[in-house]
Amino acid sequence: MATVESACVRPVDLVADSLRGSDEFVAVTGATGWFGAVALDLLYEALGEEAPARVVGYAGSAREVVVSDGRTVTVRPLLDLVMQDPPPTTLLHFAFLTRDKVGALGVDAYASQNLAITATVLDAIAKHKPGHVVVASSGAVHSTTGRLAADLRSDPYGTLKHVDELVFRAATMDAGGVCVIPRVFNVAGARMTKPGLYALGSMIGMANAGGPIEVHARGRVYRAYCGVDEVVALAVWAALSDRDAVFDTCGTVVEIGDLAHLVVHEYGLPADVVMRTWDADAVPDRYVGDGRLMEALASEAGLSLRSLPALVRETSEWLRGA
Repeated sequence: MATVESACVRPVDLVADSLRGSDEFVAVTGATGWFGAVALDLLYEALGEEAPARVVGYAGSAREVVVSDGRTVTVRPLLDLVMQDPPPTTLLHFAFLTRDKVGALGVDAYASQNLAITATVLDAIAKHKPGHVVVASSGAVHSTTGRLAADLRSDPYGTLKHVDELVFRAATMDAGGVCVIPRVFNVAGARMTKPGLYALGSMIGMANAGGPIEVHARGRVYRAYCGVDEVVALAVWAALSDRDAVFDTCGTVVEIGDLAHLVVHEYGLPADVVMRTWDADAVPDRYVGDGRLMEALASEAGLSLRSLPALVRETSEWLRGA
């Protein structure tokens, strides 16, 4: 792998540099979700004309997607991953039923379906023995007790993510590879799916409608954002650098009301479109990881992490055109 020399490389530059001179075959699960779609965009731009022969995307069923450079890509059913030929040497695993599905499915069905996804990908790792595996986890593995999530009934999403971390690290080690796991707290940028599920996406939706922007949190709520492409690119770089790593995503900490005003500024709306009712007794909500390792990895890789205003602008532009 070539060494990154620039101090300000973009995510796509980092992916291209990581793959330069290699013959990696890359499989991307969850290719129609936010992280998977971003991964396909980065890989296709990085590999250019070689991408169709070296990158395969997987989802719940076969379909066609369009990557950012306009090319149409056929995504295969996840079950086909076990039989991929040539076998993947790098596996980017982003397939997982999101937290909002718990209410619709119930805990048992939700757990069953996610475990079926996990079992399929574990089967593929055991067969193909990829040298590099990236698995997207979540900040939700950090439970409110201070321990890692371990209660399937009360927190199925966080608990299943915790289980995935353990089994994929073990399976990759057994296969002789390295495993990189980003624990995702809050991300922003292009390809956002289901924007109504996210604070930033919801605010942008309200701003697109001209306001008001309603902040439902009555107490202080703290979040930290980085670019979704920054997470994917850095995880790919770390994996192809043959290092095992588990890192929390980073970003400048922002109170949710201040985030609303950044969105207001982006849309040129008056400040009074932000509507909020305060409760002085409300307990602050802080969903922010320890981003120091990600920041250190980004510095080593030369990856330039974007500012929060830039991320808000980019997300807004994507959702306006989606």
